[in-house]
Amino acid sequence: MTRDTRIRISLLALRMGVFAVFMVWTLDKLFNYQHNSGMISHYYHVDLPQWFLVALGLAELGMLFGFLLGLFKNFTYAAVLVAHAVTTLVSSWRLLPPYEIHQLLYFGSLPMLAACVALYLLRSEDTLWNLSKP
Repeated sequence: MTRDTRIRISLLALRMGVFAVFMVWTLDKLFNYQHNSGMISHYYHVDLPQWFLVALGLAELGMLFGFLLGLFKNFTYAAVLVAHAVTTLVSSWRLLPPYEIHQLLYFGSLPMLAACVALYLLRSEDTLWNLSKP
């Protein structure tokens, strides 16, 4: 297997993994309003109506499928990176102290943020299983 093939497979694996996590969050917006509304209220100190979360979830769903399919890479990869960076920064206070109950779960956001950065920086190399033009 060539170096380029290994890189393309690695980027595809990162893209699919990031997509899977974002898809769960998006479905939470669409189908579990109470949970998602509570999280937004807790972290962002904003109360959003259900219609707004559904609209946000639908927009996010479209962006995510563009991301999964490798479409509009400059926009979709950047949108995923910014969205995850914001959520990571908003909850970053939870990283310290790291050994309190449930705090370790927040450390999972850091490698995912690194994956989003890598995908954005290497988006032109991410060509496997996508519909963008070379």
